[in-house]
Amino acid sequence: MSPLRRAGSRPPFRLPRVAALTPGRGGQPRLLIDAPSGAAEIYLHGAHLTSWIPRGGGEVLFTSRQAVFDGRTAIRGGVPLCLPWFASGPDGARRPSHGWARIMEWEPRCVESRPDGAVRVLMALKHDGLSLLYEISVGEELGLSLSISNRGAAPRSVEAALHTYLRVGDVTAVRIVGLEGREYVDKVAGGAASVQAGPLGVRGPVDRIYESGAPTMVFDPALGRRARVSPTGSEQTVIWNPWSSGAAALADMAEEEFPTMVCVETARLGRSAALLGPGETMAMGARIAVESL
Repeated sequence: MSPLRRAGSRPPFRLPRVAALTPGRGGQPRLLIDAPSGAAEIYLHGAHLTSWIPRGGGEVLFTSRQAVFDGRTAIRGGVPLCLPWFASGPDGARRPSHGWARIMEWEPRCVESRPDGAVRVLMALKHDGLSLLYEISVGEELGLSLSISNRGAAPRSVEAALHTYLRVGDVTAVRIVGLEGREYVDKVAGGAASVQAGPLGVRGPVDRIYESGAPTMVFDPALGRRARVSPTGSEQTVIWNPWSSGAAALADMAEEEFPTMVCVETARLGRSAALLGPGETMAMGARIAVESL
């Protein structure tokens, strides 16, 4: 067993004063960041960011109070890493759902303070012929950068998504801007294709895959703020809210929690999946910023 599998064990490098490796919920090891420009909580299980609070602001991410922290189950909320496939994959037969990266333990490689008061965290995982590096920059803005390298001898098709759960005050009052005129597949409507007309409001279950790698803004009057998600290296944006009906079917999410979250996911899916030859690497990421309205 790796020393990092024991909650509270020290990593094989020196942590800055603004970071600590401690037992979290369920006794699972986590990195706590409390830096001059922001705070965060990152579980080694899934390299899962469950909290980000920019200095002087409030919590930006939603994590369900019923999320399971057992070192085996995917954590409900925060920023799950979905790869090397999304959902059940292009052929509809892949297991586990959303891939293996979010249910495996990652290794912290580096935690360092930056002159601007932010903290950089680098985590790594090697599995099934793929080598993954994930950089999280915690500060007044949140930076997420994922690279996937094919270390096998044959080409690999790889899907990936940063499945970001944003905390909102009232999802029915939210306006999502930046997807106007973009084509999307509506999974709630059985995969029907359509084009977004005007800002998106949430008035029922939403599960849409937009052909957009442009910035998306979530206007949240209930919390008096705007969250901006700016992707890099992605081709799609997924918007998801399960509504009461969907939440009721999830054992790890309380039914009444759905009004307090909306997912804005940076993704490369389906025909936009990366085809990686041996030794090739893909990179994608997102930057999230929050401003007062």
